[in-house]
Formats: sequence, C-alpha cells, structure tokens
Amino acid sequence: MLYKEFTVLLNPQSRKIIFGICLNAIGGGMTLSLLLVYLHDMRGFTNTFGGLLLAYGSLVSIIASSPMGALVDRIGPKKVIIGGLLLNSAAAFSLSQVQTHFQAVIVMTGLNIAGQAIWPSQSVILTRVTPERDRPKIFGFNFMLLNLGLGVGGLLSSLIIQRGDLLSFQIMYWVDACTFLLYLLIVLTLRGEHVNKYIPKEHEPKTGSYKDLFEIKPLMFLGIAGIILFTFGYGTIQAGIPVFATQFLGLSPKWLGIIFGVNTLSIVIFQPLVMRVIDKYSKYAALIAVGLVWALSWVFVGIAPYLPLFASGIALSLSQFIFAVGEMIQAPTIPTLANELAPEHIRGRANAWMSLQWSVSGVLGPAITGLMLGADLATAWIITMFIGCFLSIPLFLAMKRAAAVAL
Repeated sequence: MLYKEFTVLLNPQSRKIIFGICLNAIGGGMTLSLLLVYLHDMRGFTNTFGGLLLAYGSLVSIIASSPMGALVDRIGPKKVIIGGLLLNSAAAFSLSQVQTHFQAVIVMTGLNIAGQAIWPSQSVILTRVTPERDRPKIFGFNFMLLNLGLGVGGLLSSLIIQRGDLLSFQIMYWVDACTFLLYLLIVLTLRGEHVNKYIPKEHEPKTGSYKDLFEIKPLMFLGIAGIILFTFGYGTIQAGIPVFATQFLGLSPKWLGIIFGVNTLSIVIFQPLVMRVIDKYSKYAALIAVGLVWALSWVFVGIAPYLPLFASGIALSLSQFIFAVGEMIQAPTIPTLANELAPEHIRGRANAWMSLQWSVSGVLGPAITGLMLGADLATAWIITMFIGCFLSIPLFLAMKRAAAVAL
C-alpha cells in the first residue's frame, strides 16, 4: 500500500527520470566499491595512489560544481545532462583500459566533471515536473530506487568479478558505461519546458548569478550544515567502516557485504514507512533528527570492539541500519528544502551548491579517517564522529530562524 502511494505520484516525465536514475545506479553499484581493488590488483597501482586519486576526484567535483550549475541555468538541464551522460559513459569505458597513472588521472577528471553535470540537471528536472507538495515523497522514492539499483549492481558485480581476472573487471566497467547510454536514451525522450532553459516571467529577474544565491541565507546555512553532517556521516562511513571492521576488529571482508547490505536493504524496505512518519513533522525537525540518529549509529560502532567477534559484526550491521534511518530522513528533506528556497532562475546553481555536500565530505571524511586510523586512534575516531554529528544542529536552527525572517 505504501509503495502504491509513491507510484501514483509519478507522472510520465518523473517516471522516466527516476527509472533512468535507478538503471544508471546499477552500473554505479557494480563499480563503486571495487575501484581501489581494480587499480591495485589489476593495474598494479599502490593503495596510496588509489586513495589520492579518489581525493583528487572529489576536488575536481568541487571545482566543476559552480560552472555546471551556472550552465544548467544558462542552457537548460536537458542539454547539460546529455553532455554529462556521454562524458560519463566514455570515462567509464576508458577506466577499463587505463594502464598508466596519467591515464587514471584523466579518466577520474572526466568522471567527476560528468557527475557534476548530471546531478544538478536531474534534480532540477525532477523538481520542475513535481508539484511542491509531492516533492518530499518523490525525492524519497527516488532515493529508495537509487539504493535498489546500487544493491542490484553490487550483486551483479559479485557474480561477474573473478579474482585475478582482468577481463571480468573490464566487463563490469563496460556494463557501467552502457547504463549511462541507456539513461541517455531515456533523457532524449523528455519533452516540455521543464527540461529547457527557464524563461523568466515578467516580474522575475532575467538573469541570475551566484551572488543572488549567496544572498539566500537559509540556503547557505543548509548547504554548510549539510557538508558538516555528510562529513561525519557518509564521508567517514564509506572510508572508515571497511578499514575499522577488517583491520581493527579482525572481521572477514565478507562481513562488509552483510554490513552495507543491511543498509541498502533497509532503505529499500522502510523508506515508504519513514516518509509517512516524517510527514507529520516539520522539515527542520527532520534535519535535526538526522544528526541525532547518525550519532546513535556511531554508538554501536563504539561498542563493537568490546564484543565477541561475531557480535561485533552484528553491532556494525545494526549501526548501518540506524544510519539508514537517518539517510531515509535526510534524502527527501534536504533536496526538498533546497528547491523550496531556490528561485527558478538560479535553481541549477542551487542544486550545484547542494552537491558540494557530497564532494567536500568526500575529501574531508576520508582525510580525517585516514589520519586517525592510520595513527591507531580508533577510539578517538569514533568519539570524534559521534560529536561531529551534532555540529550541524546549530546551523539547522540558524537556518530556521533565517527562513522565518525571510518570510
């Protein structure tokens, strides 16, 4: 019944976008967690180079976000996303052929520029085709299907990859490249004014700039708070939990599939229920709840070292279930608020600004994690992450006050 409530919200245009995102996520799920393994085992690159390459990719995303957001406003999201999908497909295929460090850097550059073209474009289109009252549910449904795609992709990669077999890794990247082209075919069928450059009404500004964006104080608070929240959430979870589980707790790498599988499966199953619960509360209360829930998830990480080996794996799995609850709250809330606060003529810039949550946290989270775990400060790392989850709350409260003043 809950899933039916979601699907009735989908009009033909939003159905196409969400299906394309889910389909494309299958390719991402296949390759996301295996890049360092591929570069090290198949191409002979050191793990140090692989880590630096990922950090470099995040820096490229940070640099590319502003011009891509402006381009969405200037020429329309459909044209930008077409370019991004073509570039991403080419880069994913090229990744299967890299043999030198220089080639890897060039491919990573293309991947991250393409990502910054795709993300704000699809967010703008999805916002425009959805009535304001339905946007939280649409973004929640999109997040659920995105995780479904990632989960399916992870399962497929486990079937395709053969240890020590280069061709199996290359096939994985070829399939990933094809998912971008399939998404492109879907985008090409989109029609209407919502996919083209926005034409201002008579009373609206004819052009926009990032200066206009920076003057929207609630949106600035939302973006900065999101960066902080994601740094102590996604940024450190993805970089730190695999290392903590295998090197500090002594768990088998097979546990990682269980731990992160719990996270993905929880989102696919419970997102509709969580959406129904948070619909009763304000978006600002929901944002504060994310920090509290993610802090609780770190408590279970913290107790894991004091438990027997099997029980420590269960504790980490529970931590990822709790973390998933926070994800299910933030996924529909942050993009909905961002697009409520953003005027139409700078919507591309606003979504580019919000994408910095991922790219900046993708630099800061692994950096903090690498330094602390590398110095054998696992307990201090967990305490730091726990405290960090609370740091965004004052900014969310400041955002609420600034929004009230603006009204």
